[in-house]
Amino acid sequence: MSLTPSNSRMMSPAWGLKLTPSNSPFTKNTPLRSPVKPSRQELNLSLRQVIGTTTSSANAFDSLPSGRSFAFTAGAAAVIATVDDNQQVSQRFYRARPAANPLNPSSSIYGGPATPTNNEIRSRTAASLREAGIGASTLATPGAEWADSPSSKAWTARERIKAATCVSFSPDGKYLAVGETGYKPRVLLFSTSMEAPSDTPLTCISDHTFGVRCVSFSPDSQYLASLGSANDGFLYVWSINSRTGSATLFASNKCTSNINKIAWLGTSLITVGTRHVKLWRTEDPNLTPSTKSRQSDAIFILTSATHRTLPGRNCVLGSLLEATFTSVVAVAPNKAIVCSDKGDICLIDDSDGTQRFSKIADAGFGVTAMAVDSKGRIHLAGSRGGLKTLNINDILAVHTPPPSPPPRVQSPVVTLMNDSAQVEAVAPLIDYLVTVDSRHSIRLSTLSSPDDGTSLGSVVQKLPAHGEPVLGVNALSFPNSFDASFFTWSAGGSVLFWSQDGVCKDSLEIPLEQIEGNEDDLNELRRVCASSEIKYLVTGDKYGVIRVIDGRTKTSTFDLKAHAGEVTDISIYEGKTHTYVACAGRDRTVQVFMKKDDTWDLLQTLDEHVGAVTGVLFSRNGSRLLSCSSDRTVVIRELVSREEDGDLMSAFLILRTITLKATPLSMILDADQDDVLLVSTIDRQVHKYDLRNGHSLSSFRASDTEGGDAVVVSSLVHIPTPRGSPLIAGVSSTDKSIRIYEENGTLIGRDWGHTEGVTDIALVSSKTSEDDDADQRSLVTVAVDGTIFIWSLDLKAPHRHDLSKSLDLMGASTPTTNKDLLVAKPPLRRVFSQSELARFQRSPEEEVTTPTGNRSPRLRKKLSKFSLAQAPRLDPSPMPSLSRDFQTSGPSFAQPLSRKTFRNRSPSPPSPRNAQLSKSRRPSLDARSRTKSGGNVNEFGSLGASTEQVSRTLRAYRKRLANSSDSLTSESVRELERELAITARAVGERAVKSKGMDETVMVKLLDQYSERLVQMLDEKIAASVAQQVRHNSEGGVSGQSGAGGAGASSEEGEESAPNATAGASATDGSTTDASAAAPGVEET
Repeated sequence: MSLTPSNSRMMSPAWGLKLTPSNSPFTKNTPLRSPVKPSRQELNLSLRQVIGTTTSSANAFDSLPSGRSFAFTAGAAAVIATVDDNQQVSQRFYRARPAANPLNPSSSIYGGPATPTNNEIRSRTAASLREAGIGASTLATPGAEWADSPSSKAWTARERIKAATCVSFSPDGKYLAVGETGYKPRVLLFSTSMEAPSDTPLTCISDHTFGVRCVSFSPDSQYLASLGSANDGFLYVWSINSRTGSATLFASNKCTSNINKIAWLGTSLITVGTRHVKLWRTEDPNLTPSTKSRQSDAIFILTSATHRTLPGRNCVLGSLLEATFTSVVAVAPNKAIVCSDKGDICLIDDSDGTQRFSKIADAGFGVTAMAVDSKGRIHLAGSRGGLKTLNINDILAVHTPPPSPPPRVQSPVVTLMNDSAQVEAVAPLIDYLVTVDSRHSIRLSTLSSPDDGTSLGSVVQKLPAHGEPVLGVNALSFPNSFDASFFTWSAGGSVLFWSQDGVCKDSLEIPLEQIEGNEDDLNELRRVCASSEIKYLVTGDKYGVIRVIDGRTKTSTFDLKAHAGEVTDISIYEGKTHTYVACAGRDRTVQVFMKKDDTWDLLQTLDEHVGAVTGVLFSRNGSRLLSCSSDRTVVIRELVSREEDGDLMSAFLILRTITLKATPLSMILDADQDDVLLVSTIDRQVHKYDLRNGHSLSSFRASDTEGGDAVVVSSLVHIPTPRGSPLIAGVSSTDKSIRIYEENGTLIGRDWGHTEGVTDIALVSSKTSEDDDADQRSLVTVAVDGTIFIWSLDLKAPHRHDLSKSLDLMGASTPTTNKDLLVAKPPLRRVFSQSELARFQRSPEEEVTTPTGNRSPRLRKKLSKFSLAQAPRLDPSPMPSLSRDFQTSGPSFAQPLSRKTFRNRSPSPPSPRNAQLSKSRRPSLDARSRTKSGGNVNEFGSLGASTEQVSRTLRAYRKRLANSSDSLTSESVRELERELAITARAVGERAVKSKGMDETVMVKLLDQYSERLVQMLDEKIAASVAQQVRHNSEGGVSGQSGAGGAGASSEEGEESAPNATAGASATDGSTTDASAAAPGVEET
């Protein structure tokens, strides 16, 4: 085990210090993955469809008539919608992440490039990582596609959330400019080519500080004007390279007025706003290079020699000095029409460079947007949903002097909608007119011929949306009466049913009662839950009213004041015999209703919680009812029934209560297990509980992989996977993100799109065919900005390395499938183990020895040569008496049990106090066998150490023989005698060869073993004869004959002793059979 930490940042106090330089191409902290270890699941989360728009002014809407396309903003994305010949609308989305690397660098007014190029930032990041000793992984890391930056920087929420506020097409159709608002807003320039990526901008301009109000291309696509908000106060004109799309600053100036719209008039720029109409000239011969700087001269460096101050001149408004001008559009190379919120239609004539301003007509209503089509007509959009079309030639008729007051133009007003919603933007196509109203609905209407008096035909396409905050979304099961995949509801009471492709199938309005005189606290629709096949819907509002809406008639069939406060959640269970509806409220109660025939009755009121109930949920079989509350508890109730007076009475009783550490926000059941609950809490944790016992199975913190701050997951969805464990998806209003985690807490998918609080998420599935098990899965998220995002969920199974393929070195597969053939059977294998291979390396004499097991020898701890005190010499301790539990009856006992303790202990330094005591406590049993030789005797593995071990074993064996009452078999005795004889002969041969041992010593050693063996045999024979005598006496044999037999046996035993002694003490090592000297012992 290595002591070097795997993370190089732990090895040094500073990142710039490297302790171990290495030229290896592999990084230090890259753990190589095992080929058989399952890899992480691959997930592709991409935005597929956007419903609704965040367009609130004409700046966030533009059109390209030649391409039959229009662009609008939707949250953090800009959407380009293209109308085909069948009047169908297709979408493409343009977004850039906070650290998106543009393809082209852009110069900045502050000096230096505003944004580094793609190669520069990558090279700088790689260099800094190499200097820090960190390095990037050589293997593909999961989720690298959605990493914010090459350096994996943890971006804060304010850096991630940037709302798109304005868009503009270049007249040649090559580029789309998008302006943002938020922290460090940008002007992004995208290529509209289908081959170009939609998430990588060509140019990124970051000179605005608070927000970008307007962007507009010049008629020749050479310049791009960007205007910041009133707090930013700057107007920039950028020169655009028509080939690469790069931008360089051409001119700039301050503009601190409240600007509503900008437009190009030839080479000049017009800005209109509150008491403001100003003309800026980009080709003034009096232009001078700028000498002013926004920052100190010490840090200001002029980046372009052509940068100049943009000159501007205000128009004389006259009687319209207090007017607020809302829109401007150029109708000629040197003339433009300006309209106000009071309906004033004014003309700016710059034919002679005097920029004359005059009022020429009155629209009759407040104008919010204006557009000019290719047929010479101007379309005025009103604040009450009206649309008026005028002929430009009639408006530009010369009045000398201008009439006072100006005449009201006579043109029919076309009403696009019945609810008097304001038209926010209008843009023409070749044959269509596109409008966006205040309810965020986009309508595509046909344009009539100039001779037609109506000038506007029917609405051929409508893209509906919620004009209010969308509070929830629920998936629907197939089939259903609306043929929809999911439905959404808004605070105003509208419920819309959608297909998986984002097509609105149907809608209904939920009646909401309002209290008179309570305008500050209006009633809102809070929760909607639908039954299977949408037979009915159950709704709950802010005032605690529950309504059951019939799905076919769209009328309310049951109304009830269920709660004293807001309804927070609704759950429906439909069984074969009973149908239950449970609703939770802020009044700390749970109401349970049961359907009988066609009526709904209150079954039970549950008031166990002491805080607002935030969620309620039925189990899949309806036997349990779960509720979570702000009192940090989850109550599990069980359905019980009993029969009373012939009626079946049912009630939900508390089964157990789960106590949490924080307030729960959302809870769902496990996709695969009915008894597992997932709960997200306000402390940014996601827990998993077992409902059978209430125990916590697992939990993780909803954080980022690169070390960013954790977020609060307000809504959960459990996604089953074909292989592996399910995934956990959720939305967070902390950073307006959608996140997907594995059950172990690993973040595998994350994306942004909404710019306001994300309220809910749902998993939508639809089978592609009846016989196909694969289904198209989508995640639908809704937010309070009124947008609905549909995300494609492409989940790929983890790539597992097939070990069998890696072992197949030939690589050829067997084409036949006949199992009877030999080629189809597995090959024959016989692999010897290490112990079996060791047998072939032993001598024949060693083969017959008694095995002592295959336990590896223990290594003696080696003392350091740098020790201050010399290690004491440890003498072997006397063998203690062993208990009967550890005594064995066979000769296979080879190693003493007490020696294990001394081998594992480290020697302690000698103590002067206990020196004499330690010597006196270690008496020797046998001085001859305890004598040790010098040199390397005590070294492990040497012959001297083996000799000492054998001596200790024999002493322990003699002590066991003395204390044991077990009997020995003749076979064991002969085997022991044979081993002793072989050992004695081998020791003698070794002594003769080494000449280190005298023959007298050898004789004394053999005599000692022979005497002990003879004594042992005499004792065992006497004991065996005595036992036989007792057995014969019990069988009825006379005492006299028994005594005579015993005496004869004793004499024979005495005669056999010298013979055994003589045989054992033979110098040539020959053995005498013990059974021949001891009659009565059966000979084998």
